[in-house]
Amino acid sequence: MGLLVDGLRRIPHVQQTVATLERSRLDRSVRDMGIPVISLPWSVGADPRALRTLARQARRRWDVVHVHDTHALRLMTYLAALEGSRSKIVATRRTVSRTRSAWKWRRAHLVLAVSESARDSLIDAGVERSRIRVVPEGVDADGLENRKAGVLRRTAGAQPEHFLVASLAALGPDRDHATLVRAASLVVRKYPNARFAIFGDGPERGHLESLIDKLDLEGWVCLPGYVEGARSSLADVDLFAMPSLREELSTGCLEAMWAGVPVVMTAVGDGRLRAEGIEPVRQGDHIALAEAIGRFIDEPDHRERAGDRASAYARAHGAAAMVGATIEAYEIVSQMGRRSR
Repeated sequence: MGLLVDGLRRIPHVQQTVATLERSRLDRSVRDMGIPVISLPWSVGADPRALRTLARQARRRWDVVHVHDTHALRLMTYLAALEGSRSKIVATRRTVSRTRSAWKWRRAHLVLAVSESARDSLIDAGVERSRIRVVPEGVDADGLENRKAGVLRRTAGAQPEHFLVASLAALGPDRDHATLVRAASLVVRKYPNARFAIFGDGPERGHLESLIDKLDLEGWVCLPGYVEGARSSLADVDLFAMPSLREELSTGCLEAMWAGVPVVMTAVGDGRLRAEGIEPVRQGDHIALAEAIGRFIDEPDHRERAGDRASAYARAHGAAAMVGATIEAYEIVSQMGRRSR
C-alpha cells in the first residue's frame, strides 16, 4: 500500500488522506511523506472505535474511498449504509481463497484483484465479472537496481556451492512456512548442497524452530530474521519460495522476479503462471513443493529460462503501471452513479 500512496502523491490532481492503524509502520511512513493521516485504534475486525473515527471523517464526502482489506471494506460498507455516503468504494482483493461471503465485495463499485486467480475466486463466489478489474501489484525499483551482492548468502551461511532457496515474508500462519520446512526435509535428502533461509519475523517463529529441530534440519534450514537491505541482495537467491495459503504474487515474489530469480509458490496454477517464470504448487502440499524445487536444482537451463521470464514480467509491472491502472479505476468509479444492489 505504501508504494501506491507514494505514487499517488506524485500526481498533481490527486489529494489523498490515508486511514491506517495507529503507530503502524504505514502510519509513520505516510506522515514522513507529508500526507494527512487518520490514525485508527483497531484491535478487532470491526472495532467500534475505528468505526466512530471513520464516521466523523466520512462526512468530508471523498470522491473515492479505496479499501485494502476485508476489515476495511466491512467498515466502509457499514458507513455507507449508516451515513448515506456518496463516496465510491474501490476495494483491493489480494487473496485467492474463495470468500465466505460475497456481499461485502458486491457493495464495492469496483474490485481490483491483484491476480487472475484472485478475480476468479470472487466470480466463483457470485461477484459480477464486470465489477472486477485485474491490477497486479507493482514493484518498487528503488533498492533493486543498486545491488549489494552477498548480503543474503552471508546472513544465511550459504557458501558459493550451495543452492539457496529463500522466502522473505512475515512469519505468520497464513504464509505456511511450515510446508516449506517439510519440503526442505525431503529436498536435502536428495540434494545435500541445498540450503533454505526463511527471512522475516513473526508469531510463527517458535513453531518453525521446533519443526526444524524435530526434522533435524539444523544447518540446512535457518531463520535469520529481518535483514536490513535484503531487497538489494535478492540476486543472491537461486530460487524464491512462497507457500502462502491466501496470497499469490506477493511483493517479495515480485521483487525476487525483478532480480531474475524464479519463483515456486502456492497458486491455483496453470500455464499463465509458468509463462511468467512461476511454478505453481498445490496449497499445503510439501511433496509437490519439494518436487518443484528439485526440478529447479536438476535443470539449470529450466531455472535460467524461468528467471528470464520472471524478470520480464516484474519489469513490466513496475510501480508506474500499478499506479496508472489504479488512477484509471478511480476515474471510472467517479463517473458512476451508485449501482443497484
